[in-house]
Amino acid sequence: MKKKEETRWQKVLLVIVMLIVSIPAIGVSAYLYEKSFRDIFILLMTVTVCFGMTIFSFFQSNIYHALHYDNGGHLSRFVLTFLMGTAGACLLPMLPDAGWILPVAALALTLFSNTVTGLTAYAGLMCVCAYFASADVLTFLLYFLTGVLFAVLFERLDNDYKTSAPMSIAVTIYVIEIAAGLIFQSHGTLTADELVIPIMNVFITFILMLATLRFYCAVVIDKEKGRYLRINDQEYGLLAKYKEEDRQTYYNAIHTAYFAEKTARLLHMDVDVAKNGGYYHRIIVLECKKQERSLEEICQENKFPPEAVRLLQEYTYKSQPMRMRETVAVYFADCIVSSIMYLIEKEEAASQDRDFGKIATAIIRRKIGSGVLNNSEISLSDLSGIEKIYTGEKLYYDFLRRE
Repeated sequence: MKKKEETRWQKVLLVIVMLIVSIPAIGVSAYLYEKSFRDIFILLMTVTVCFGMTIFSFFQSNIYHALHYDNGGHLSRFVLTFLMGTAGACLLPMLPDAGWILPVAALALTLFSNTVTGLTAYAGLMCVCAYFASADVLTFLLYFLTGVLFAVLFERLDNDYKTSAPMSIAVTIYVIEIAAGLIFQSHGTLTADELVIPIMNVFITFILMLATLRFYCAVVIDKEKGRYLRINDQEYGLLAKYKEEDRQTYYNAIHTAYFAEKTARLLHMDVDVAKNGGYYHRIIVLECKKQERSLEEICQENKFPPEAVRLLQEYTYKSQPMRMRETVAVYFADCIVSSIMYLIEKEEAASQDRDFGKIATAIIRRKIGSGVLNNSEISLSDLSGIEKIYTGEKLYYDFLRRE
């Protein structure tokens, strides 16, 4: 896969390749399966609409930042997976339905786009496969819902890459479904020969799921972890230079990142994104003014991951409301840190007796009342948790006083 994000023209070319390869392939397959020309025409019209919906869903999700990780800049992953799924949908009907391994495509398509786009594409492929095999409705539902299960269980892998529990659940349910289908079709009289294909199906599906997840980890999760490790280092050039040039901005960044990271960790947000926002929420604005460049250009130069860029956009642009929970965590951290640092600087003696926990609570409630969070994804439970974090903080406030 390409390391750099694809350009607009590359994406257009990929979409064209996706359509001119997949749709004719399905038409030729339908002819080889001896379908009538009328049926082939209707089938091609149907899959064209379905695949068009898939492309629309991908690009719409990209516009609204709804794709997983950096999939918006790597359409080639999705297109390659889709073409492999198309090949599977055309070839698998030659096997008994107990040997179909197509649900793995639902997992891969979802990982390389998002849940809606992946399942839209999978629905089209599953319909093609079931139509070529003249499968009954129950068989279609078994494999379609299995694909939905795979997609939902793995739709958003966290940075710890915890897949053991979802994998166990997915394989267990898949085995139960395959076994139930066999018993139903054989009326309870199974032979050893009838078990060979289903057992191979489960084994191959398990191996392909592992391979898909490991590949996804290698090209997406580990790559983003490496980026965050680099730019979230206090010695990274963009951050470190403010230690000499503007110490107030530097220390605001350090303290804001501390509280944003703590909030994200305790409330199960993306810790790397929140910490990154804490470091660069003010620095990026200053850099834009100094260099007379856009936020996006500076982020691209420093190879900020897409989610980090999105947070900084939400935080910086007044026309773009805060939506991400991590943005809210950085917003509260900055407001509270700025207020405390101001009080310590202006009222050094009196600040020793101040209860900064109460000040933080007052700031949080005032910001909530202002309506600035009305469009955010933050929940009442999150807000209560944030308030408890700042109320219960003691040691770090003492550290700020002594700084």
